[in-house]
Amino acid sequence: MTSLSTIIKTAKITTLLLAITVLLPVVCKAQSGTDISPVVDHIAITTSNLKKSTEFYTKVLHLKKVDNPFADTVHQWYSLGNNVKLHVIQAERNEKQVKGVHLCFTVSSVKEFAKSLEKMNIPYSNWKGDSKEPTFRGDGVLQLYFQDPDGYWIEINSPAKK
Repeated sequence: MTSLSTIIKTAKITTLLLAITVLLPVVCKAQSGTDISPVVDHIAITTSNLKKSTEFYTKVLHLKKVDNPFADTVHQWYSLGNNVKLHVIQAERNEKQVKGVHLCFTVSSVKEFAKSLEKMNIPYSNWKGDSKEPTFRGDGVLQLYFQDPDGYWIEINSPAKK
């Protein structure tokens, strides 16, 4: 009779071999330069006050700072996950932002996130802007909107209940 530890070792080896079989062609293709499909590297926005924006993105959205390739005081980089970054650049700004152009972040609970916005006195609303009650999208996703210090719109949503 085969022992449980032998079965587990065999399952681990099988899983590893399967992963290598599936991923190796993708890795090799990416390294060979034959895949020209674009992948998001970063999103860049400007700010009139880098210090204020840094405080907002680290304290309100809990984004983690990452290395600044410019090593200067007019750029700040944050991780958005999956090797995607947010690049915030100090520059003069005067354009008005429209809600349809926004960054969106998913959280486990829109209502809990709204409580944190309340504690920080950050105004937020539904899509229409007429209530603090989240928008209930047709697919069951809840949404709230608020703005960063420069007026960029940010959507916070939570997945539909399954």
